[in-house]
Amino acid sequence: MITKRLQSLLPVAAMAMLALGMVACGNKTGEGSSNGDSLSVSTAQTPSDAQHSAEFITLRIDTIYRLRNNERCCSERYMALFNKARQLSEEDGTLFIESDHWIAGQDMDEEFSYELMSVTNITDSTAQATMNIHNYVDQKVVLDLVFERGTWFVDNFHFFFEGSDYDSDGNSIPGSEGMKETDEVKEMQNYIQQVSIS
Repeated sequence: MITKRLQSLLPVAAMAMLALGMVACGNKTGEGSSNGDSLSVSTAQTPSDAQHSAEFITLRIDTIYRLRNNERCCSERYMALFNKARQLSEEDGTLFIESDHWIAGQDMDEEFSYELMSVTNITDSTAQATMNIHNYVDQKVVLDLVFERGTWFVDNFHFFFEGSDYDSDGNSIPGSEGMKETDEVKEMQNYIQQVSIS
């Protein structure tokens, strides 16, 4: 006979087993979409109700931030851009990215931590996760997520910080202080365009 206490733990155990299965399975086929746009509804797989839930996405975000590995945690579209920018960077000798997007900085604080604040805008193929990353200071990071290859992957990183705009000489532009956003995909696209032109 199952006690009331054990009965109340069954949903938690089921979610834990689902999460373990998700981590263990991964993409064993190695098959990917031939279409480079992972946000396209026609190329995205439709998640089950469980995979579509904020609870499931929360578990996936925890797995992603424990791994902090581009190949295992980022979308096909993101990785195509990242690999193109990295290739151009190696050929050109310039930096295309100045910090580690997983830790929101260059160096990792011994007290590094992350907290998922919310999961929003869940559709069959996309969602957003708002994070607080503590790496010396707290920083708001919004992850664009995409459902592909049977689970959720990071498709973009948006970083928010207090700052100023700068002119071409590196001088702060008066009156430009305030909250700023860095869109990592746009930064990579701009880098690829600029390096390809020169």
